Amino acid sequence: MFLRYLSYKKSWVLLVLSLLMMINALVVLDHGISFSMLSLMYLNVLFLVIFLGFFIWRYKRETAFFYMLQALGEDMEEDWLEGQPHADHPFPDQMIVDFMISVDGLYKERLRDVKRTQVIENDYITSWIHEIKAPLTAMKITIDSNRSDPLAQKIENNWLKLHLLIDRQLYIARLPTLEKDYVVEQVKVENLLKEEIRDLASWCMEKNMNVEMEKEEEVPEIVTDKKWCRFILRQLLTNAVKYSPDEGTIRVTVGMNKNGAVMVGIHDNGPGIQKHDLPRIFEKGFTGENGRIQNSATGIGLYLAKAVATKLTITLDAESTYGKGTSMYMTFLQEDHTESIRRYML
Repeated sequence: MFLRYLSYKKSWVLLVLSLLMMINALVVLDHGISFSMLSLMYLNVLFLVIFLGFFIWRYKRETAFFYMLQALGEDMEEDWLEGQPHADHPFPDQMIVDFMISVDGLYKERLRDVKRTQVIENDYITSWIHEIKAPLTAMKITIDSNRSDPLAQKIENNWLKLHLLIDRQLYIARLPTLEKDYVVEQVKVENLLKEEIRDLASWCMEKNMNVEMEKEEEVPEIVTDKKWCRFILRQLLTNAVKYSPDEGTIRVTVGMNKNGAVMVGIHDNGPGIQKHDLPRIFEKGFTGENGRIQNSATGIGLYLAKAVATKLTITLDAESTYGKGTSMYMTFLQEDHTESIRRYML
């Protein structure tokens, strides 16, 4: 900071040195002024010491405000404007404060506009989803009443894919306000898995796939939000079905890890994930090599699963061997730690 201040005040320093040199030249060249060299040196040293003291004093006074600004910038919070340093000088400190207040007001106004637009868009999307669910429900009733018709069975699979896409869009619209839609309850995770597997049955039958569930004995109930937890399971299961080959097998395991936490594993025998792609699979929009092969990939499913899992304090992990398959793991908080979920969501 001192070097920057010195560079900022270099015109002052050059002016003072120039005046000092001019006075020295005047004393030396003007024979009407009698000065010994010792006195001249004393005058120069005294002048420079006084100037240095003045310069240091001004440095401390003028940079105190900027040091406080720097500290504020390193620990920025939403109410940063309330913690801004007090301006001791009308120029330039107070001008900077006034400018920050103006920028903050402009930023908040634009943020309000963006939020209003997002609310309108979310309301429109939610309304559209609810309206389109009516014809989808009618289609489902028609399909169920014509189970013996092979054409109805083919239509059911496409209906399921459309239903999953619309349902996911509804969850996307609700995600920013998840905390308002959060209900903590004790549930058996295997029951949630069975419900999701049953919903995906027609897709699995079309691909002639088998889903096997393995559960350890005495797995305790989990404390979570049933609806949002099912959403995470749905994303992991649909990915497993989508990328698994025809006549493949999906293995679902329910057990406890070495720390005593409930863990769900979803294992497929699909193409697997490249080692360099694995750390990025939860990033928004990332599809990887498999996504480029399957044009239907959007790179949004695992991102949403991760976002919801973070809010539910569920840990998501992935393991994969390229060419052999992928395993996705959900780890829930231990029962004695679940109170933190409630505190987190308040």
